[in-house]
Amino acid sequence: MTERIPIAVVGCGYWGAKHIRVLSESPSANLVMAVDARADRISRIQDRYRGVAVSRSVTDALSSDVAGIVIATPISTHYALAMAALEAGKHVLVEKPMAMKASECRRLIAIAERRHLTLMVGHTFEYHPAVDYMRQAVKRGDLGEIYDVSTRRLNLGLYQADTNVLWDLAPHDLSVIFRVIDSPLVDVSARGCAHVIPGVEDIVHVHLAFQNAARAHLHLSWLDPVKTRQITIVGSESMLVFDDMNSCDKIRTYDRRFKPTPQGDTFADFETAYHDGDVHIPSLSNQEPLQRELRDFIDAIATSKRPLADGYSGLHVVEALEECSRALANDGVGSAPSWSVAEWQRRNGQIRAVPDRSH
Repeated sequence: MTERIPIAVVGCGYWGAKHIRVLSESPSANLVMAVDARADRISRIQDRYRGVAVSRSVTDALSSDVAGIVIATPISTHYALAMAALEAGKHVLVEKPMAMKASECRRLIAIAERRHLTLMVGHTFEYHPAVDYMRQAVKRGDLGEIYDVSTRRLNLGLYQADTNVLWDLAPHDLSVIFRVIDSPLVDVSARGCAHVIPGVEDIVHVHLAFQNAARAHLHLSWLDPVKTRQITIVGSESMLVFDDMNSCDKIRTYDRRFKPTPQGDTFADFETAYHDGDVHIPSLSNQEPLQRELRDFIDAIATSKRPLADGYSGLHVVEALEECSRALANDGVGSAPSWSVAEWQRRNGQIRAVPDRSH
């Protein structure tokens, strides 16, 4: 690819600033414009990135000649901004969650497909080398039958004005769980508490059941003293732990399992049912997930290929979030999105690995 793709970033807050940094360093992208309503953020961008045009109006980005727009604004604005960008003929990467309603996600997908535009959602963890490893290990059968996936995404804050901890933190874990388990969701339940701000859940527990009998459990919190980003997969043959807060060994696989001896009834039989083998720490690429995500966006614009975290990935997550929200409002009891096996296969039939460009 010889021509750099012109990109604008709308939203220059905490996460938008990361997009700006990565795009400014990319050999494939030309960061043309940054947009934010706040003058202080615009001033910081002007000071740090001298060649980038700035504006406080999204209209300037929509009317410009950029090919793609990255939307990193508050959740409640995602749908309107993404729709405006698609209607203006721009390829779109919108931060997670893609929208606040599944119906809005479907409308975004429809216009993107009708206009042959890339629609991508910022499920950054789908681009994590550790998640690549997890998905391939499950696909190879290294862990055997998947029994359970549990996630813990905890921190002190960050409280936000237009969302709760479910919609803020669950999208990453849901997107990873759906890749790993790869089966239609058949049941959802969720319970949460609003300790600080009335009506805004800051601790939530989610339970998911899948057609293939696997289960998943999410613990989400804005009220925890220790930042935690951990996923555990329990299989019939071995187990895996992904700890993103570990700076070195992010993945550990444990050759551990329990298989009762048929008709064994002695203590010795019980003891031999446990297998406690080696711990394996695989070597992983150290490439930043956001770099891989933005490279996928740029490649999709340039080649019309389907990105990994496409609009259907975003829709899938928002459908689950909606069911979780209904469960929170219904004393924990939810149902599941009406995903048929055929629809699941259609959505996920073109999943591809993201090339490792770290070497």
